[in-house]
Amino acid sequence: MRMTKNREAVFEIIESSRVPLTAEEIHRKLDVNLSTVYRALKFLEERNLVGSFSVGGPRYFFKKKRHYHFLICEKCGKLFPFEECVDEFLEKLQKKYDFSEESHLFLIHGICKECKKEVEK
Repeated sequence: MRMTKNREAVFEIIESSRVPLTAEEIHRKLDVNLSTVYRALKFLEERNLVGSFSVGGPRYFFKKKRHYHFLICEKCGKLFPFEECVDEFLEKLQKKYDFSEESHLFLIHGICKECKKEVEK
């Protein structure tokens, strides 16, 4: 199978995003059916161009060969990217387990400031 115009469009949206995106978020940026987005995502995942994860809610898609660090709110599901890297920790893990990292996804679960305000009311 080849990289069609729709697959390229889905990949470009994922590639340019600072945060992983859901299929619905990608769909809102394109003028195609949601099923087309899901088929493109399946194609891209099968070719190891994108990865995905779910934390009890929607599935998020991200570009492989990149690393990501996020705080994720357990209430609203919003992702908050942060720039601080865990390189030193990863180097220790790679040495200890003789493991070569290709990419990583680091999630810290908690409650965001806005959701805390809601609880405190």
